[in-house]
Amino acid sequence: MSATRNSTEKATNRSRRHLPDEAKQLIRQRAVRFLWEHPFRDLTVAKLMAGTELSRPAFYQYFGDLHGLIEALLGKVEAVMRQTANPWISGEGEPISALHASLGGVVQTCVEHGPIIRAVAEAAPLDERLEQAWSGFMGRWDDAVKARIEAQQRDGLIARSLDAQRAANALNALDATVLISEFGRHPQGDPDAVLETLHGIWVGALYGRTPKRLRASKPSGTKRNKKKRTIR
Repeated sequence: MSATRNSTEKATNRSRRHLPDEAKQLIRQRAVRFLWEHPFRDLTVAKLMAGTELSRPAFYQYFGDLHGLIEALLGKVEAVMRQTANPWISGEGEPISALHASLGGVVQTCVEHGPIIRAVAEAAPLDERLEQAWSGFMGRWDDAVKARIEAQQRDGLIARSLDAQRAANALNALDATVLISEFGRHPQGDPDAVLETLHGIWVGALYGRTPKRLRASKPSGTKRNKKKRTIR
């Protein structure tokens, strides 16, 4: 009994060296490091706390369970993404350059926090609670993009024939797939190349710049025929 009491007292004293905010930050950082290399299903409280200076019971002082921890991490990532995506989402400035700035912010967020998004997306199909978290995360992005598309349709910047809801769903689903693949694990992809790829797809889908350029070009055979008619 004495040995057990001493062990508990040591663990408690070790945990008390950290302020609550510091302790929560240590736990979050350790979780992200773990998720760089492992799926969420392999995470346990014992493995998580073994990589910190905190006692295992300290985890439950700050998070109800591992799901609560991952939901909190996803919430922080979403808050950062919302801020960095604000130029286009809020309709600031010229749309195509604002879109580039917003997508650049989203890409950079995923470079820094990609394993969190990957962990939730991978676990969602087999985990009801994380399925709800992922669905809510994507649904809020869909709503924001749909609202911006509709606003720009009213302003005549985007064709009214485009289905705003379906376009938002498709573009966000594409982004999620690409960003998780490129930045969810090490080694990561090239952020600049990913940004330019996604920006080109969004611009083509919403503003029609690429399709117009394609329609403006003509097959070489057509040019040759015109030349022959001119010679005659």
